[in-house]
Amino acid sequence: MDISRRQFIFVTAACGCAIATGCVANPAPILDAGVDHSLPLPAALAEPGSQVKVRLPNVPEPVLVVRTRIGFNGTSAICSSSNRTELQYMPDTNVIKCLGCASEFKLDGTVARGPAKQPLKAYLVDLQGEKLKILG
Repeated sequence: MDISRRQFIFVTAACGCAIATGCVANPAPILDAGVDHSLPLPAALAEPGSQVKVRLPNVPEPVLVVRTRIGFNGTSAICSSSNRTELQYMPDTNVIKCLGCASEFKLDGTVARGPAKQPLKAYLVDLQGEKLKILG
């Protein structure tokens, strides 16, 4: 497929702008929790290594909920360094990585590798029957 020089420049500029402004997004599904911060266990969390983003009522940023081999973890879904770039769970290394600045965080939200200096807000994620309850 051939593209014009103009199309190439436009696409390149759009990608550069997205990276520079922190518009890099985690493709994990976005779900809404109820007023009690619970939701039915999503099919998207069926396997260890899976992740979803959950919007909580009256909480400004979403929570990244990941399923590990031993249970569920939750942290803020936005990097503490950039304040606008989404995070993604990397099951191979068992870290949460910023898609913009490449900071890495442990599952408890502490910084594993900078440039981020501040930890992520951590949430307790409890499986209650067939529902997930997000506390924190």
